[in-house]
Amino acid sequence: MKIIINFLLIMSRAFFLPVFSFDQAACETAGGNSGKGELSAKSAEVKELLRMIGKKVSNFKSLKTDFVQEKNLAMFKKKIILRGRIYMQKPNMLAWHVDKPVKYSVVITDKYIRQWDEDTNKVQELSLAKNPIFKNVITQLSVWFSGEYGALMDDNNVSILQQHPLVIEFVPNDKNIAKKMIKSITITFREDEKYLRKIMIDEMSGDTTTIEFSNTQLDMPVESRFFEVKRV
Repeated sequence: MKIIINFLLIMSRAFFLPVFSFDQAACETAGGNSGKGELSAKSAEVKELLRMIGKKVSNFKSLKTDFVQEKNLAMFKKKIILRGRIYMQKPNMLAWHVDKPVKYSVVITDKYIRQWDEDTNKVQELSLAKNPIFKNVITQLSVWFSGEYGALMDDNNVSILQQHPLVIEFVPNDKNIAKKMIKSITITFREDEKYLRKIMIDEMSGDTTTIEFSNTQLDMPVESRFFEVKRV
């Protein structure tokens, strides 16, 4: 159970902000930082862009993708690199498999989280019905990977850093409880804008996390075995 809790804490910091979105200050940010190459835009235009991108990215039923996660620890000046695979079957199944340097798997549904790791070779399960806080965390995590960005429309200033490929930066505003931990989250989309290519999280501590996706396949059959946590 402790491992599952640790996983949720890592996910909440490394892969998403508590529900975030567009705020009027986004335009002021974009307009005032032209030296960084940001493109100024009116609030309505940015909001419409997020809606359109969300519509593009969410237009799939299943997902298979490889990932490389690189965590840079400022205090220790070292990198932690994880490699693995992600599978999603809408509406409510997400599998996260780490293959290197250790083997570790987590399967998430709307009812439970199931976890397995190579060291203990044990499967642990956590009921989301009995843990509403964790259920909220998982709901938001799923939004990131599903692309349904309509649910991510609060508590952040948004800047368009680049148009081709599209790069968008989310900065927690004063209303966002993540402001104490997260400096910014930057999302880079694929050229066709049908899915994410990279997520970069810049923390207040100086740590950074980058997740790069590759070999992404949308609407391809996903075998049921990929939603089993224990490796045979």
